[in-house]
This record gives sequence, C-alpha cells and structure tokens, in this order.
Amino acid sequence: VMGYGWFPLTLDAPPDLPAILAAREQLRAFFDSCMSRYPVDRKKLVVLGFSQGGVMAYSLALGEPERFSALIALSSWLPQEFVRALPNITNSRYPPTLIQHGSHDELIEVDRARDSVEALRTLHIPVTYREYEIGHQISQRSLVDLSVW
Repeated sequence: VMGYGWFPLTLDAPPDLPAILAAREQLRAFFDSCMSRYPVDRKKLVVLGFSQGGVMAYSLALGEPERFSALIALSSWLPQEFVRALPNITNSRYPPTLIQHGSHDELIEVDRARDSVEALRTLHIPVTYREYEIGHQISQRSLVDLSVW
C-alpha cells in the first residue's frame, strides 16, 4: 500500500534530489508564513520528521542550519546525494541532531540510519543515535527518549 509522500521513492533507485529540493521550498514557504503570523521563538525552532519526513527534516536543517535549533529524524535516512550537495560546513553551525531508528525496520533498513550517523559525524555535526527493537514505527520508549533529549 502506498501513501502520501514528499517525493517519489523506489527502493532500487536513489531519491530524486530535485524533487526533494522542490518540496523543501514548499516547506520553507510554509515556515515563513507561520513565523510571520505567530509569535515563534526562532531560537527554539526544531524540525522533526518521520520516514520521508525525516529526509525533508535533514534537507531543511542541513540546507539552512542557522534556521533551526535542532534536527530530529525518526525511521529515516540522509541520502548520500544530499550529503554531496551540502554547503561548506566550516562556515556554518549545524544543529544538534537526534536520530532514532528501529533495528527491525522493514521499509528503511537500519544500516541506512547508521550510515547517516557516520556521514553527519564525518561532517562534525553533533549526533545522538538511538536504536530500538521495533519496525518502521515510533515506540513509547523512543518518544520518552526524544522528550528527554
């Protein structure tokens, strides 16, 4: 069963980077609209996403690191195509990042999350990684850990 998504996704092909960037522009416009209408403390703005939403969270927070105070990616991955497109990190402060993933995830293999952690650490981005004995889902334990983090 296929549901809604931010971009076309197939397991045998890399994600469509132009589609991800187009979706990021839509989200950026949405955030700008919300921040102009509501009293938002920009120093406390956290971006969180689950699955494809996590890819979008990576795209937003790493594409504009000064905009977010933290990044949370749940049952997701950081596409290598996106890592190669990142701006020079020596001139930017990237937000602390929490990555949570199920070791039994049947949709996004846990190795993709582990690879994401290594890619971020290679770029000197502060990362906290938590793995759970679950599938492609969010557990009560992961929510508790997220709240504490």
